[in-house]
Amino acid sequence: MPRRSTWLSISAVSSIGSVIFFMSAVSGQQREPAPARVAVLAELFTSEGCSSCPPADDLLRRLIADQPVDGVEVIAISEHVDYWNRLGWRDPFSSPQFSQRQSAYARDLWPDQVYTPQIIVDGRSRAVGSDWPAVRQLLVEAARAPRATVTITANRSGRAVSLRVAVRDVPVGLAAGSLQAIVAIVEDNLLTTVTRGENARRQLRHDAVVRHMAPIGNIYSTTSPADLSAVLALESSWSTEHLRLVVFLQDARTHHVVGVAAARLGDAGASARQP
Repeated sequence: MPRRSTWLSISAVSSIGSVIFFMSAVSGQQREPAPARVAVLAELFTSEGCSSCPPADDLLRRLIADQPVDGVEVIAISEHVDYWNRLGWRDPFSSPQFSQRQSAYARDLWPDQVYTPQIIVDGRSRAVGSDWPAVRQLLVEAARAPRATVTITANRSGRAVSLRVAVRDVPVGLAAGSLQAIVAIVEDNLLTTVTRGENARRQLRHDAVVRHMAPIGNIYSTTSPADLSAVLALESSWSTEHLRLVVFLQDARTHHVVGVAAARLGDAGASARQP
């Protein structure tokens, strides 16, 4: 059997080595860890009595499921206001607490800007809840702001949840005591058949519906780590398999959110860290 010339063999080996080196370099580049995503809070004020709200509800669900903004982890909650209830349909998820929360934003930040659907991002900016380009821009801008590191750990026993929150690296410039840790219990996969009002004969689906929201403590030092704890009670009407916990830090003076984390409740507990 004839042999190939020596120079062809050397050339072939050299070429193979070059290809292997190139592929290794590319592979090494692909293995580089992606930049950490910055957690940002998106609050949707909505109502089942509002015909403009279902597209915003759908957008919120897509934000949670698809996480479509590079570098941003969207932690979204849906707060159903009660001021639509008098117009033909009582939203079963509505609460005056959420109407009052939206009014507080408007009173202090945007006079006469209470409407549905409205998204407020990190307590800093607002947009029509179904306006995807505007919402996306707000999320990108909010992710650039300094923020604290929030770690939450939750353990459930029956209908009781033990929650622990660790707060680190609070941004400078915040007044001691003005930063409040707030917990929201949210439920996904909720479905309503509306029989009256603007959405009559429609079936509406919701995710991240706030079932409970309350402060669990204040941060009194902006230079030292803080640890908070609380025991939460879950109502029997809530589906535990579809519940999540969201904890966020909000400046009581400015309404700005400077840290947020979320965890899904499970039989053995859950934990999450916002880097």
